[in-house]
Amino acid sequence: MIFFFTPLGRTIPISLTGTHCGLMCSHCNAEYLKGMLTKEQALKLIKGKPHYYTSALISGGSTAEGKVPIMQHLRFIKKLKQMGLKLNFHTGFLNKSELIKLKPYVDRLSFDFIYDDDVIHNVYHLLSKSKEDYEKTYLLIRRVLGGKIHDVPYGYPSTKTVPHFTIGLNGGKVGKGDFDTIDELAYLRPTLLVINIFVPTRGTPFENCPVPSLNDVQKVLNKAHRRLTQTTMFLGCMRPFGEYREKLDMMAYEEGVKGFVKPTKPLIERVKKDNEQITTSEECCALI
Repeated sequence: MIFFFTPLGRTIPISLTGTHCGLMCSHCNAEYLKGMLTKEQALKLIKGKPHYYTSALISGGSTAEGKVPIMQHLRFIKKLKQMGLKLNFHTGFLNKSELIKLKPYVDRLSFDFIYDDDVIHNVYHLLSKSKEDYEKTYLLIRRVLGGKIHDVPYGYPSTKTVPHFTIGLNGGKVGKGDFDTIDELAYLRPTLLVINIFVPTRGTPFENCPVPSLNDVQKVLNKAHRRLTQTTMFLGCMRPFGEYREKLDMMAYEEGVKGFVKPTKPLIERVKKDNEQITTSEECCALI
């Protein structure tokens, strides 16, 4: 089964902090927050199109400690839940108490996972954090929220806790940390892994960096395919466009990736030619 996603259809992206971020990671620099809606904008849009939006991605800028300040917005979150929306949270480093309070509203929690101290310190600017902190937090999230969801259609890799890994996050360079991350994920055995590819973004310190070499990306995907035998892999929304994306999608498909956000036309044609069963969704891929 192959999954195709067009998440801008039914999932509404919300930043709880507007365009403010206290962390200002080198690859983002709060630029991605500009494409999200404020709480007020989101509510207006949802009320203006009753029953159209089925889910929301709840994110925002991080504090200097690497967490979205989500606890002060629980009333808003409860309101979204009462409106019938499924909620996918992108929260960063929440502690056990915060996770327990958030749990009643969580359909999915997406956690950026990296096992590379160089990236953690120099890209995320989290000088007080280490790769071990990422492992501990991921396991804590999974323990509090739960892992695989069993009451789903056959073939659906549904899980409440969804790690996201970005290849080449260190300014487009693919190095030891990328491969170490795959090794650590193989040990942790997530049900679902969303893989993104670094995109040089205007307005960030990394805007003039190269995209990761497709040859290097393939090596990481190949290792993931060999090591993560119990994990379903999706290719997420963050990846370069154009010819690069077309080659990447085809390569990822051949390396066992089962889901694609905004798939390219050549990939769609290839999947149909291979007579694969195709499942489509207009929501975030983590909400499968």
